[in-house]
Amino acid sequence: MDSFADILRPPTYWVGNRCYRVLNPAAVSQSTTNYAEGDAYSFEDAVYQDEVECTQEMPEVQIDQLDNGKFQTSFPVANTYFSYIIGSKGATKKRIENDTFTQIRIPAKGQTGDIVIIGRDIKTVRQARIKIEMLVEQARKKMPPTHFLSMPTNHPDVQERFLKFKEEVLEKCGDCRGVGEDIFPKPEKLHLTLCVMVLADERERHQAVDVLKLCPESVLRKQLAGQPLKVELKGLEYMNDDPEEVDVLYGQVTALNWSHSLQSIADSLVDEFIKAGIAKQQRERVKLHVTLMNTSFRNRQEGVEEERTGRERESFSAQRILEEFGDYYFGIMEIEEVHLSLRHTNANSGYYSASAKIRVFLSPI
Repeated sequence: MDSFADILRPPTYWVGNRCYRVLNPAAVSQSTTNYAEGDAYSFEDAVYQDEVECTQEMPEVQIDQLDNGKFQTSFPVANTYFSYIIGSKGATKKRIENDTFTQIRIPAKGQTGDIVIIGRDIKTVRQARIKIEMLVEQARKKMPPTHFLSMPTNHPDVQERFLKFKEEVLEKCGDCRGVGEDIFPKPEKLHLTLCVMVLADERERHQAVDVLKLCPESVLRKQLAGQPLKVELKGLEYMNDDPEEVDVLYGQVTALNWSHSLQSIADSLVDEFIKAGIAKQQRERVKLHVTLMNTSFRNRQEGVEEERTGRERESFSAQRILEEFGDYYFGIMEIEEVHLSLRHTNANSGYYSASAKIRVFLSPI
């Protein structure tokens, strides 16, 4: 009975803001391991037209008829993904062409531009495009984030109290396992992370910037109603169930004005990027936290404040820190901006460089 129910409710697979129903999930799950540049086409039958259905009305895709009676579609893909589409010795591209009876044109190495698909009918052209989009989406999942949406919480008073917190923790708990100065962030980089994303080229970065620039009207003016966003940073929490084995210790942050919710504002901002197909749904709600200690900072390079893939992490014991500083008060501040921040960067201010910023407080109309 369970297998019959699974057939009736197959898993879904998102490509941008489109959702597909995968009728052969085994092939997709196999394709997620050992994926590297130059691999042969790895989606097998999972991306065949008769095994992937669109679960909603497919957005309009322009397919033009040529003078010779064939059909053509073109669409932008970051050149970062070209090698995944071509495959080892062109095997991936050739297989898609053979399976869909289409011709695929990809810009030469080092060049940018649209991918062009030419086929004998609309169905096969659309089929080839779906296969390429799914392949790109799978490759994107393997890439580390390049940007993140952030709210700076590095107000001078908060920085001062954070440095005092660091000093007291090292003085009273410096002998606890794994606790050291190297797992504290720089005070200039204190922030709320709302979501992370992969922006692989200028087109994707411009798209993300455009979405952010719409947020003052689409989110902030509606939710704040002309009031500033004042928050309090107080209390400690950790990311796992065992206080003796902690990787991230963070400060709790809450809005002070009863008329609006920081959680709702954060969720709504992230939703704008999800709807645009730029960010992926990572959890039901944004986890509101300001990182205060993080084991991924160990042995960091100058200015690098995020986890680095492939590096072993040594946890630390936070039990005594929680007992001594569980209600630590870091202060009240106004969140003034939302940034589209670049990972592993430093601006002149000491905060992360930004592709774009928006003001949070908007005076009433």
